[in-house]
Amino acid sequence: MRRAAGRRWYLWLTLLAVGGLVAPVVWIVTEKLHAVPTGDAFVYHWQASLIANGSGWYINPYSYLLHHHVVQSAAHPPLWGLVLAFADLIGVKSYPAQLLGACLIGAGAVFMTGLAAREAAGPRAGLIAAALAAVYPNYWINDGLGLSETLVLVLVAAVILVSLRFWRGPSVRLAACLGLLCGLTALARSEQALLIVVVLAPLALLLRGVALRQRVAYGAVGVLVALVTLAPWVGFNLSRFSHPTLLSTDLGTTLATANCKSAYYGLFLGSDDFRCLDKIKLAPGDESADDSQYRQAAVKYVKAHLGRVPLVLAARLGREFGLYKPIATLRRENHVNGRPMTLSMIGLVGYYFLVVGAVCGAITLRRRRKTIVPFVGILVELMLASMLTFGQTRYRVPGEVALVVLTAVAIDALVTRHSAIGTPSR
Repeated sequence: MRRAAGRRWYLWLTLLAVGGLVAPVVWIVTEKLHAVPTGDAFVYHWQASLIANGSGWYINPYSYLLHHHVVQSAAHPPLWGLVLAFADLIGVKSYPAQLLGACLIGAGAVFMTGLAAREAAGPRAGLIAAALAAVYPNYWINDGLGLSETLVLVLVAAVILVSLRFWRGPSVRLAACLGLLCGLTALARSEQALLIVVVLAPLALLLRGVALRQRVAYGAVGVLVALVTLAPWVGFNLSRFSHPTLLSTDLGTTLATANCKSAYYGLFLGSDDFRCLDKIKLAPGDESADDSQYRQAAVKYVKAHLGRVPLVLAARLGREFGLYKPIATLRRENHVNGRPMTLSMIGLVGYYFLVVGAVCGAITLRRRRKTIVPFVGILVELMLASMLTFGQTRYRVPGEVALVVLTAVAIDALVTRHSAIGTPSR
């Protein structure tokens, strides 16, 4: 009977994940069937196409398409490009078709979020989380943008799931699995490498009822597996650029656009401004040389405006968490990344409700003596990443998973309490 109940639960979870396809598919079919990729989406799409047709592994698509020059590029970590290259190889070649394919990965994110919430608070919480994820715009809006955030949603949900299982029953296998997932998430977005430090390591060290030596061993296994996962890409980069390059050559650009006059004093306070790059004169070199020069320019600007830094950091956090000029931030993201304003506004309202629910969910888990380390770690990662760079909704994607899971925990607890009140005593 328990096995039958388990099968029914997975059936319901699958139906909710499939239901999560409806909104993004309708949006893409009605609005994006003739869309062309721009910005980061252009790089991802054409870089993957060049990989698939054998023109080169992770080369600059602009240089190749315009001048047929093979220029090495690590503007982004490799994982999303590999996913799109695989799609291209099996015949999903056009940009709109790949957006529809991303919806399947988005459905996987809904499914994985349900599993994570089930691990946190039981089967009902899992279904609640899946239902929330299926309708929450800040989840499925990523499917129609052609960016790596759809993949990040799946991986972060898996990190939370394995973290909770590892806490409940620590083992070398789960430590290794968690390290693998942290490494893969960093290969989707480079700042997610922080998960190794803020989730994996503290989770292992804070395990209850486990000897210190064993906790250290678990942590070491997880970190080692994460580093091994990253090693092929890091080694590839170190072999092809003039300056040491680990995960990406995009940090310098990001820092330069976030540390300039308009990002410190103007309308873009706490955000970025790509026009700042035009003011930096670069010596000839490859992407890694450009990255180094941009980083040097950013550091020079910060040192010259140290008194302004605390306000800028506060503004970055405010933008990241929807507390400072949220509408202006959404308008900018609409212009830069094509995030639709109406859906973004709905997502913003939903986000505020989920924040309240997540706080209640975290309190519930603590009262039940369950760990909140992965959720706190994700929050810390978001804070560190936004303060180092700038704040925007797109960077908050890992936090959206935590919000949905914790809100589901809170709703489940509320339903349980209400049911207990309504049950007559004997």
